[in-house]
Amino acid sequence: MQAAPAPHDDATLSIELPAPGNVPPARAKAEMRAIHEAIARVEAEAKASCAAESRAHAEARARSLAEERAAMDAAAAAAALQNAQPSEDAIEANRDRLDLLRAAAKASMERLEAVRQETAELRARVEADTTIKLAADARAKAEAEARQRACEQGAAEAAMAERATRAAAELELHTEQARLQAAERIAAVHAAKEEVLHIASADARVATLARERERHAKGARQTAELLAEAEADALALTVQREKADQIALASAFARAVAEACALEEARALAHIEQEREAIAIAQAESERVAAKSLHLRLQTEKELRDCALQRERIEQMAALGAEARRDAEGRIMAATEARILVGRQLREVALARALAEQHAADEVQRNMAAQQSAIDAAQQRASAEQDAAAAAALETQEQLRACALAEQSAVLAQQGAELCALDNAASAAALDALAAQVALQRGSAERAACHAEQAAQLESAEREHAQQAQHALLAMQEQLAAEQALACAAQARADAAQAGAALLRQQAHAERRAELAEQAELQAQLAHAAATGVLAEQAERASAQQCAAVAAAGAPLLRAVELADVQAQRAQLEQQALALADAALAAEQGAVNAARTALALAEQLLSAQLENGADQARENAITAGRIEAERATALAQQLRARTGLELAELARQIAEEEEAGAQAMVDKRDAQRLLLGSAQAHAALQRKAAVTTRAMADARAQLLESDAARHALDCRALVEADAVLTGRCAEAQQHAASESITRAVIGRLLTQPGALPIN
Repeated sequence: MQAAPAPHDDATLSIELPAPGNVPPARAKAEMRAIHEAIARVEAEAKASCAAESRAHAEARARSLAEERAAMDAAAAAAALQNAQPSEDAIEANRDRLDLLRAAAKASMERLEAVRQETAELRARVEADTTIKLAADARAKAEAEARQRACEQGAAEAAMAERATRAAAELELHTEQARLQAAERIAAVHAAKEEVLHIASADARVATLARERERHAKGARQTAELLAEAEADALALTVQREKADQIALASAFARAVAEACALEEARALAHIEQEREAIAIAQAESERVAAKSLHLRLQTEKELRDCALQRERIEQMAALGAEARRDAEGRIMAATEARILVGRQLREVALARALAEQHAADEVQRNMAAQQSAIDAAQQRASAEQDAAAAAALETQEQLRACALAEQSAVLAQQGAELCALDNAASAAALDALAAQVALQRGSAERAACHAEQAAQLESAEREHAQQAQHALLAMQEQLAAEQALACAAQARADAAQAGAALLRQQAHAERRAELAEQAELQAQLAHAAATGVLAEQAERASAQQCAAVAAAGAPLLRAVELADVQAQRAQLEQQALALADAALAAEQGAVNAARTALALAEQLLSAQLENGADQARENAITAGRIEAERATALAQQLRARTGLELAELARQIAEEEEAGAQAMVDKRDAQRLLLGSAQAHAALQRKAAVTTRAMADARAQLLESDAARHALDCRALVEADAVLTGRCAEAQQHAASESITRAVIGRLLTQPGALPIN
């Protein structure tokens, strides 16, 4: 087997010394082999250019198909947009209808809230009346206990005031000491902080210097290592250089003979090598352009695959959107049926509400009639009382008869109301939704009129109560004047035991009626007790804070500032307590003076109490009638509120169903928009693929141009190689001729007689 010939490397330039006798045939063989390789390369490039043209044709066809598909996708997107517009209009209409339903539900909730507020006001009024009665009873019981506690609290308050003054002085002293200690601690903390900052800065500088020293040492070590390696390399290079110099000196003599021929050959080979280098550069450029075009083609194919996957996903999403749209349409149909059913229920509830309001109106009218009869009876009783006190028995009989007549009239009114309710129920059964709304409005107007009449009645009752209060005030003024006159008489009869007993009895009765003075005194005492408790708590807290301040001597200034604020607040509270104590003492003195002046008027006060008791009895009767009317109104309002709650619940259900339908429409619109966006994205990707294909075609055109230029360079190189080969053949012939001439001349010289032998 023969060894395979080594592949020819164009980038390697080897210069060999010509062997005597066989140099031209070997060189001619190598050059012929290079020529054959160049021809094969040109054929391969021609095949590559044909393949590139076919590929460009296929890419142009793919680009045209992509443009057609983009146009189809754009048309589909426009159609989807046109189909999405009616859906958006329907969604807007459903949204408007949902807003209307929400507004109706909000209005019904507001009406329900107004009814609840009216009910709460009525309940609060009843509770206030009851509370006033209970407070009046409890006030009389608390007066005796308050008087007993007043004397005890006076002494306790005086002692407490002295203790508070001493505690305030001690607290001021402790506060000043705490402030001085806090200032000293702040100065010490500031000095410690400065020292710590100085030490930290010094440590930071030392650490920085240490890091710099380590970095310099490391750099010095690396530099020393590099110097050692460089010295070793220099020694090795010196040894190699010496060996090379020896070899060069040995071969200089052998190379001197061939330098003349090698110089010309080197020049020719250098020229050929430059041309080959230019060819290699052009080939590398063409390969780079081919690689770039291949990369672009692969990227385009990847984008096309991504577009296909995206389109498949979009089609799946469109299928899901269509299914969701069908489900939403089904839900909308169900919601519509439920809304129709709820509308029927609303009409039924409205009819029932109209009947209930009619019953409530009849009940209110009956209550108004009963109240009017009670008011008339009360007026008759008041006139009878003013005319003669002796006709009380006759007035009682008339009141009983009036009550019987009122009960009979109430029974008759109830029967008439039942008949009217039956007639109204028979007539309301034929009304539609509009008639129900009119009935509701009429009922609300009637209720407003009833409320206005009740308010007028309450205002008249309050006016009568105010007149009675004015009469009582005049009586109290007269009693005060009489008390002053009787006080002078009491001072004159102070030595008599019977007068003293009478004064004690009158004082007991007067103390029961001294409400204003006792109320003021009780409030002052309560405020003073609260202030005393606060002072006690503050004193305990101050002692605890002082102990804590002594224990925590090293606390910051913030603790001292808070302690100063607390002490300032404590001083303010102590001042307020002192002011309240002064006010309590003044109130006690006023109460004592009032008790002294009110000793002699017990009998007149008793008569006034009897008159007030009669007035209170009449007021209680009026209040009882008013409470009954308010109870009936509250029951009617509760029924109306219950009906309103049912209507609100139905409206809420309708709103939820409308919201579900609107959400389904919104989902449908979003799916359509998503489909449209995906179609637009697919069209954009296809346009991008077309642009990429066009760029690939341009790159292939540039590659063809570069291949053509390289082919021209190869042809020129072949021509130059033929010229060089022809020149070398001529030189070889000339060299052979010169050698033959030289041999002939040497032969003639040797054959001549007398020639010297050549060693």
